[in-house]
Amino acid sequence: MNKAPTALLAGLLPLAAVAQSEAPATEAAMPVIEVPQAAQPTPALAEPTQPVKLAPVVVTGEKLGRALAETNSSVAIVTREDLKAGSDASMKDIVTQFANVVSADGDREIAIRGVPQGGIGGQGDTISVYLDGVALPSRAGAFAGPLSAWDLEQVEILRGAQSTNQGRNSLAGSVVLRSVEPTAEWDARLRAGIMSRDGHDYAFAGGGPITDTLRFRIAAQDRYDNGDVVNTTRNEDDAQRERTRNARARLAWTPQALPGYKALYGYTESDNEYGDPFHDSSGGERTETSNVRPNEDVTTRLHSLEQSYAFNPRWSLDAISGWSELSNLYVIDYDRSAADGGYSDNTEDEDILSQELRLRYSSPRFKAVTGLYYADSDVVKQTIGHDVAAGGGVALLNGSIDSDATTRTTALFAEADWDFADAWRLTAGLRLNQERARRHDVSQLDLSLTVPPQIPLPFPIVIPVLDPLADVLAAAASGLVPPDYDQSNSTRFTDLLPKAGLTWFATDNSSLGLTYQEGYRSGGTSISFFGGGVSPYDPEYTKTVELSLRSRWPDERLTFNANLFYTRWRDQQVTIGETSGFATYTTNAGRSHYYGLETELLWKLQGPLEAFLTFGLLRSEFDKFGNDLNNDGDTDDADDQDYKGNEFPYAPRQTAGIGLTLKQWRRVSGQVAANYVGSFYSDPDNDPLSRADARVLVNAKLGYALPAGFSLAVYGRNLTDELNDQGALVAGTRLASRYGEPRSFGAVLEWQMQ
Repeated sequence: MNKAPTALLAGLLPLAAVAQSEAPATEAAMPVIEVPQAAQPTPALAEPTQPVKLAPVVVTGEKLGRALAETNSSVAIVTREDLKAGSDASMKDIVTQFANVVSADGDREIAIRGVPQGGIGGQGDTISVYLDGVALPSRAGAFAGPLSAWDLEQVEILRGAQSTNQGRNSLAGSVVLRSVEPTAEWDARLRAGIMSRDGHDYAFAGGGPITDTLRFRIAAQDRYDNGDVVNTTRNEDDAQRERTRNARARLAWTPQALPGYKALYGYTESDNEYGDPFHDSSGGERTETSNVRPNEDVTTRLHSLEQSYAFNPRWSLDAISGWSELSNLYVIDYDRSAADGGYSDNTEDEDILSQELRLRYSSPRFKAVTGLYYADSDVVKQTIGHDVAAGGGVALLNGSIDSDATTRTTALFAEADWDFADAWRLTAGLRLNQERARRHDVSQLDLSLTVPPQIPLPFPIVIPVLDPLADVLAAAASGLVPPDYDQSNSTRFTDLLPKAGLTWFATDNSSLGLTYQEGYRSGGTSISFFGGGVSPYDPEYTKTVELSLRSRWPDERLTFNANLFYTRWRDQQVTIGETSGFATYTTNAGRSHYYGLETELLWKLQGPLEAFLTFGLLRSEFDKFGNDLNNDGDTDDADDQDYKGNEFPYAPRQTAGIGLTLKQWRRVSGQVAANYVGSFYSDPDNDPLSRADARVLVNAKLGYALPAGFSLAVYGRNLTDELNDQGALVAGTRLASRYGEPRSFGAVLEWQMQ
C-alpha cells in the first residue's frame, strides 16, 4: 500500500480537531485521579495554603471532553508536573501505578482489569493507545513505539470498555497521550542523566513563536538501560536491554484571517531496540540460555493533523487526520535454549491511514458530539526460518511464511449529556461500526533430513529433500513436518455498541453515577502458522454495569473517588491448541465474568506535602474456556481442557499504591511511593509454574533546585530489589520467564529556561 501523508494532509479542508485536546497544564505533584486542579504550594512546610480555583482537568480521551471531576469513567490522569515529580519512570511504570493496571509480558504490555493488551486468547488488541489524537499501530502501542514520557502534557488511563467512544481495540480500556503544545513564549529544557548498568538518559525540548500566528516545538530523548538478565550461553549481560530514541516536532497555526480556526500538525519518530521478553530460566533467576542473540528493532513514524473551527460559541467542527508507519525486525532463537535448534527472522510492517470528523454542540444544559470515522490498516508479516528443528530433530526447516492482512473500518458515532434537572444528568451514546478484513497467508518451506541431537556424530549430516517427497512426508506426518500452504479468507462484521448513564450531583462537590456500556473486539480469520488451517471467528462482546462516586471536600484538600464494576464477556475468542506451539487457531469458545473496585484518594497536607492512595479489588472467572487438545474441532471431549473456574491471566486480586510528595520547599523536593501487586497467573490454564508471586515495588526521588534554572535529582526504583517476576510461558518442563525492572538507581541534571 502506498498512501503518501502529504497527499492526505494537502487534501483536507481547514476543519478540525484540537479543541477538546487543549487541556491546560496543571500543578499536581502526585498523579491526579478524577479531581480538579490542586492548590499552589507555599514556601514553608508549616504555612497553610488557601485553595486556588483553577480550570478543571479535561479528559481528552472522551470525545465530549468532560471535566475530570464530572466523568463517570474510571479515569486516571498524570499531568506534566506529575511526570517531573516522579522517579524518572518509563511509560509502562507511569500507567501501572494505578489500581487494577499491571505490567505483563516482561514489561512489554499492560493488563487492565485482568485483560492483557493482546487479549487472553484470539487475535487483535484489547487496549488502544493514542498519541495526539491518533491510534498507534498494534506493536507500537504495546510499549515498543513512540511512548517516551519526556515532554508530555498529559497521560490518561481509561479503565473499562471504550468501544462506544473509540471503536476497535478498546474492549479493556485505552491509554491516551498528549504531548506539550507550542506556545507563544520561548521555552527550553535540557536533561543529562546516568543510570545503573551503564544506562543513560539524554533529552531536550523547546520551542516558541515563528510568527504571530505560527508556533513550533521540538523534543527528543535517547535512553538506554542494559537490564540485568544474563545470557549464560553467550556470556552476555544485556539480554533485557532497552534502547529508546524518540523525537517529536509540532506546529500550531492560528491564522488571523480565519478567527476560530486552529491547526496543529505533529510528527513523531521512534527507533527502539529490545532484548527478548521471554527468558529460559533453567540456569537460575534472571538468566537465559539462547544460543542465538534475540533482538527486536521497532521503528515508528506518525503524522497527525488536528484542526478545529468554531462557527459560534455553541457549534464547532473538528477533524483528526493520522498516518502511521511501523517497521519491526525480531530475531528469535526458535527453542530459546543452548541447543542448536535454529532461529527465525520475523518482520512486520504496518501502515494505518485514519480520518475522523466531529461536529460538536454545547449549551448550558445540553452537550453533544457526533461524527464519522474511517481507518485503513495494512499489515505485512514474514517469518524466515533458518535450520528450524522439526520432527524431534530429524528434520530441518528453511524457508518463509508470509501473511498480508488488510482491515477497513468505518463508523458513525454520537454521544450526549443532558442536564434534564438541576442535579441530574442523562448520558447516551451509540456507535455503528462496520469492519471488513482480508487475510492471505503463504508457507514455502524447504525440508532437510538430519541426525537428531541425541546421536552424537563427529560431523553434521544434512540431506535436502526434494519438494515432491517433502509434500508426501508432510501429508503422512503433518504433526511432525508442516506442509506448505496458500490460504486466504475475508470477513465482514457490523456492530451496534450502546452506552447509557445517569448521574446525580448530590452536592457541589460530590456525585453518584450509574453507567451501562458494551465493548467488543473485532472478528477475523485465524490461519494456523504451521499447517495453514483456516478458522474464521466472530467478534467478542462485553456488557458492563458501573457505579461511580466522585467526592471532594469544599476546600479541595481531600478527594476520594471510586468505581464499582461488573462485566460479562460472551463469544470470547479462544486460542485452541498448545499455547507454546504454532499449530493453533482461534474460535469463539469462551465466556466469563469479572468484577471489582477501584478507589483513589488524594490528600493535600500542610504546605507543599501531598499524599496519594489507590486500591483495587478484582475477581475474574472463566465460565467456559475450552481448549481442543485433540485438534478435532470439538472442545467438549472428555480429554480436552476447559478452564472453567480459572482466573484470568494477569488478574491479581488486589493492587494498591501509596505515596508522599514534597513539592519544592526551600529548594528541596521529593517523592516516595510503594506499589503492591498481588500474585497472579500468566496463562489461562492457571498452571502453578506460571504463577507470579505478590510484590511491593518501592520508588523514591530527591531533588534540589540550583541557581540559573538548574536542578539535580537522584532516584531509585525497585529499592527493595524484588525479583519482579511476571509469570512464565510453560512448555512441558521448561519455563520461559518474564521479568520486570530490577533495582535501579540514577542521577539527573536538568536545566530550564527562566
